[in-house]
Amino acid sequence: MRKLEIFLADLFYINRLTKYRLCVPLNIGYVGAYTRKLFDNEVNIHLFKDVNALLEKSKSMKPDVVGFSFYYWNTNLNYFVVRRMRDLYKYDVKVVFGGPSIDSISQEQEKLLARFPEVDLFVEGEGELGFSRFIERILNAPDKVFEDPIDSSFFQESGEIIRGPSIGFTLPLTEVPSPYLNGYLDEFLARSYMPLLQATRMCPYTCNFCVSGKDKGVVRAFPIDTVKEEIDYIARWNKDNPHVLFNLAELNFGINKQDPEIAEYLRKTSEKVGYPKSVYFYSDKRFTKRARDVIEALGDINRYGLVFSLQSDNPETVNVIKRKNLSDKDVEAGISWARERNIPVSTELIFGLPFETYDSMIKTLEKSIDQGFDSVMLHNLFLMEGVELNREEFRNKYRMKTMYRLLGSNYTKIDGEFIAEYEEVLVENKFFDFNDFLSIRGLNLLFFSVFQGDFYKFFFRFLKDIGIPLVSFFDSFMNPDPDHEWPEGYLRFVGDFKKAAKKELYSNLEDLLSDAQNIYEKNNDVGEPVRLNSYYYSRLMYFERDWIREVLVRHLILKVDEMEKDTLELADNILDICDNLIIDLKQPHKDNVLETEFDFVVWKQDKYRESLRNFQNGKRSIHFNLRDSQVEKIRTFCEQNSDLEDSDFGFVAVETILPRTDLFYEIVYE
Repeated sequence: MRKLEIFLADLFYINRLTKYRLCVPLNIGYVGAYTRKLFDNEVNIHLFKDVNALLEKSKSMKPDVVGFSFYYWNTNLNYFVVRRMRDLYKYDVKVVFGGPSIDSISQEQEKLLARFPEVDLFVEGEGELGFSRFIERILNAPDKVFEDPIDSSFFQESGEIIRGPSIGFTLPLTEVPSPYLNGYLDEFLARSYMPLLQATRMCPYTCNFCVSGKDKGVVRAFPIDTVKEEIDYIARWNKDNPHVLFNLAELNFGINKQDPEIAEYLRKTSEKVGYPKSVYFYSDKRFTKRARDVIEALGDINRYGLVFSLQSDNPETVNVIKRKNLSDKDVEAGISWARERNIPVSTELIFGLPFETYDSMIKTLEKSIDQGFDSVMLHNLFLMEGVELNREEFRNKYRMKTMYRLLGSNYTKIDGEFIAEYEEVLVENKFFDFNDFLSIRGLNLLFFSVFQGDFYKFFFRFLKDIGIPLVSFFDSFMNPDPDHEWPEGYLRFVGDFKKAAKKELYSNLEDLLSDAQNIYEKNNDVGEPVRLNSYYYSRLMYFERDWIREVLVRHLILKVDEMEKDTLELADNILDICDNLIIDLKQPHKDNVLETEFDFVVWKQDKYRESLRNFQNGKRSIHFNLRDSQVEKIRTFCEQNSDLEDSDFGFVAVETILPRTDLFYEIVYE
């Protein structure tokens, strides 16, 4: 008998603005590796990231089964391919959906079956067991595939929904082969796709705004020797690509006893091989010794340092989203611990959650700055399949109103058909209105630019130092007083952002898709970036510098009744430094020398707790230095993206070169 031909797809839109964000398809790699282990002599498995490669292959070879990783960023692309498969081979091909967007309750499952009638089977939870049981059924009883329930799966037969027992989170990870070490992912590593590595699975927390909050199971770990071999394998592939981010696909890195050892191994590999230079992960929600050990072990290859993902500081909000945050005392202890070790500290916040008002979010933002967080990540809530907060009971209870927006540059045209992805953004509920949403959206840009992008950060920290509330300053910046005369470039920048922030939102999908299609057909490609925070941050960094200094000084003067001469002179000195800190990526070496009486390095290490004037130590010269690791990261990035137009180049740079501190020179005192 011939082998069963299985296609596994983790599809993504590949274009000039997304190609740098492509991840190795570890998810389907695991499913394929486990299936191949069980049925090696009976199956051929092919992995796909590129939709065009999948379609081309399907024309020359009929697959027996096509399995799709289903998430909000590829929903319509998946379904387009499903319909193409039906056009080619009718129902002679079995179609399977699995992934985070598969919900676990019957009402949501019924919606999926109605929305995707051409899909034969949906697999819940982790995919290996459900998918392999389906393949086993096809191999052993091809004429009776849908007569009985299938483990961890559901399907519809003769109008009835058939559900199998949920066992998807019970598979011992010692039984799952490594798709890296078996060479199944080499073709993606060869293209410099962002590597993902998984050391554990499951999340013990039940946050209802997250796709993992609905899953119930025990945290399980892969064998540590296997994890170390995978790190070595990935590092060898990427030793000449230091700008490529290493992504730990962990929901709570630092929760498992082996995590500190893995972190130390990553750092030693970085020192020995030259990769990874930047590691991204989600920290454990608690500030445990093990979590601290992970942070210390990683050292400066840790992209974000210590992260406290608080999401909200409103007690009612925290309760309704099934969250238990650290106390203020614990947060302060963590920040003090990080300060002693010169480790950056970040928090994540979400606007749009139940009970969160505009005023409560403003208070939380100000509090986060006062607490000493180096980075404040502010997100707008969006709803998607597989999230409890998206279920009808929550939508109705809190009168959630959503609008649609294009999901990044995830749109294309294939064989004459336009396909695009979108997300549902919460723009109004019982606790805030649309104007509040737009105000937060404007603040969001500046929090992103300053607290995630380090844009003119010394200046903005100085404002707080002299008693100017940053949220108030950001609000004034985004809403220039019409009674004053401002530079034309500044007004254009603010106007462009506000117009884009409104224009990106649609009340109906038909208009969104029509506009996106017009853009694509006009350019025969995607248009300008629609990830607004990154795009407008890149404009501030590289294309708006002619007016920024003047505007910041004028806003400063407007905020202070009587500006002392020495304060204005100090602000001027700080702006000189901020101007010179930004690296011209295409000509990165700089010999500028400035003089200052203040130690900005120590002020930053102190997390700006004390006044800058306490760090005055006599006039000294400062130089702007590039570390060797920065030079290599910038060099390889420029080599791989030299074909981009300037505006695209700047956008891709701020999205790719991580941590973003590598976009800035290092201050060195004589």
